[in-house]
Amino acid sequence: MNSVTVVTVAAILIAMGPLALTLYQTATAQYTTGSNPSGLSVEEQLKLAKEKVANAEQAGAYGSGTPFFGKNIGDAAIYTAAIVAIFGAVAAAFFVMSRGKKPVKA
Repeated sequence: MNSVTVVTVAAILIAMGPLALTLYQTATAQYTTGSNPSGLSVEEQLKLAKEKVANAEQAGAYGSGTPFFGKNIGDAAIYTAAIVAIFGAVAAAFFVMSRGKKPVKA
């Protein structure tokens, strides 16, 4: 294995370490044991959950109650155009780079 491959694999492993710890802490944070940290009784939590469901069922509410693309199709078109421009520019850059360099035989 050449040194570039070893360095690349090492960099990936080093970068993934903190990410794995972050995901583990996030996944276990939702499960609590012992006393209730929010200080609410089961009945109060049930009442709040029912209110959240009622709010989410309202017309125009998408989960949190805030539509992602705004209230009209213009916002969705702007987001879509921005994403297409970004990914298109990256794809064009890779295409130009692949055409400009000649392969070197080892």
